[in-house]
Amino acid sequence: MPNKRGCHITLCLCPGFPLFCIASALEVLRHANRFTDEQFYTWSLLCEDNEPIQDNNGLWLNPSTTIKDAVPPDMAFVVAGFEPTKIETPNIAAWLRQQASTGRIVGGISNGGFLLAQSKLLEGFAATVHWEDFANFCVLYPQVKPRYQRYLIDRKRITCSGGTSTLDLFVEIVRKDLGNDLSLMVSRQMLLQGYSNPGELETESILDGSHHFSFRVQRALSLIDPGVEQRMNVTQLAERVGLSRRQLLRLFRREIGKTPGQILTQRRLERAQSLLLRSQLPIAVISDAVGFCSQSHLTTSYKKHFDTTPAEHRRNHQMKY
Repeated sequence: MPNKRGCHITLCLCPGFPLFCIASALEVLRHANRFTDEQFYTWSLLCEDNEPIQDNNGLWLNPSTTIKDAVPPDMAFVVAGFEPTKIETPNIAAWLRQQASTGRIVGGISNGGFLLAQSKLLEGFAATVHWEDFANFCVLYPQVKPRYQRYLIDRKRITCSGGTSTLDLFVEIVRKDLGNDLSLMVSRQMLLQGYSNPGELETESILDGSHHFSFRVQRALSLIDPGVEQRMNVTQLAERVGLSRRQLLRLFRREIGKTPGQILTQRRLERAQSLLLRSQLPIAVISDAVGFCSQSHLTTSYKKHFDTTPAEHRRNHQMKY
């Protein structure tokens, strides 16, 4: 992550980009600047032909600089929406490869991961994309380690699935740069709550809209999603929300009736269920994508939780439809 002198972030926009992702990222950075009382974060917008570009709502944004004149960033993100395989941005791709070659952090927001993979910038890295296109991503880019979660930080590659995961990702960037206390201030300012993965089926989720948790429990729940892959432990989770391990466990038992470890397992199973019923991905690929150590581990846990095996659940679901 960048040093304490400041951080410049470049957002590379593709035609039909999701405006919400841009607004989410910049609002987090703006609030971080407010609370540090300095311009720690600066940013710029790029597009392929250096001309105004239209988002997926038909709104237009002007790039703030050209590819030729762009300031070398600390981080560069490519933002893409639906049908990412049809997007052609050779100039942005070349610019991103140049940034990566000099050791800078590059990332993809929503379906920006497709553009990074096409540019061979994700080979050997774990990455995620928007849930609607996740199965296609797995098939097209076997050299990437696909992970079905909100966001991923894997060394100098960062990807997120878009939507509200953009908020959580940029709060995490602020935390790494400026500390836990300031990131919590930004979270409170933006009224952030724990969101479930947009690709999950909600039948088993504790975040179904009918529960109201305290702020720290909400933040812990939102952090559990990216923590699935990083194997975040309870002590680290407690530190991130400003509590001791004992305090966090007590809050979880009182408000949820489950431990963070139990919820981590539940998250993996919900994601596995979603992929089983919404894609044709092999069960072994699904097992790896949702964070289980093996297919047999997934099968055992799935059977215990859903009273059926993954293969049986998929087969019965397909027979109905």
